Amino acid sequence: MDLRKNLILSGLAIVVLATTQIALAQEPAQPPLITSSQESAAPKEGDLQWAWGELVNLDNQAQTITLKYLDYETDQEKELVLVIDGKTVFENIKDFNELKAKDTLSIDYLVGSDNQNIAKNISLEKTEDDAVSAPVPAAAEEPAVEPAPEEPVPAAAEEPAVEPAPQEPPAADTVTSDQAQ
Repeated sequence: MDLRKNLILSGLAIVVLATTQIALAQEPAQPPLITSSQESAAPKEGDLQWAWGELVNLDNQAQTITLKYLDYETDQEKELVLVIDGKTVFENIKDFNELKAKDTLSIDYLVGSDNQNIAKNISLEKTEDDAVSAPVPAAAEEPAVEPAPEEPVPAAAEEPAVEPAPQEPPAADTVTSDQAQ
């Protein structure tokens, strides 16, 4: 009985030592690495940022606009105030005065040293309604072409309608195959 006890205890000790070595052989937990997309989540001074949204407010005197946009990281709508300067480039519009509330804009901007958002590029997004209601230039219109009048076909060229010839019933003195049987 003593031998059996010693054998079981030594087997148990071997199992415990083996599992301890396996557990200690694992690599220590490392702090999570910060990827480049996480680093860029917080805008730094001088980084070009992008926003797409709806124009909700214009201030002609201060040359600022307020854009309502969706923050993709938090899935919440936010408002962004942007300053327009002399270096701002406009696409699909001529200047600041053509902007109006509810316009859809795509904006590239920089975060300045004083935490002002300076617009570098403002692009007015054309909607389908704008494209449909836009007048077509007169030069682009094709002239209306009237169909040529059809000339009457001369009567001689027409073929007379041919009626099928009537079939004559068989003569009474001829025997058909049905009557022969």
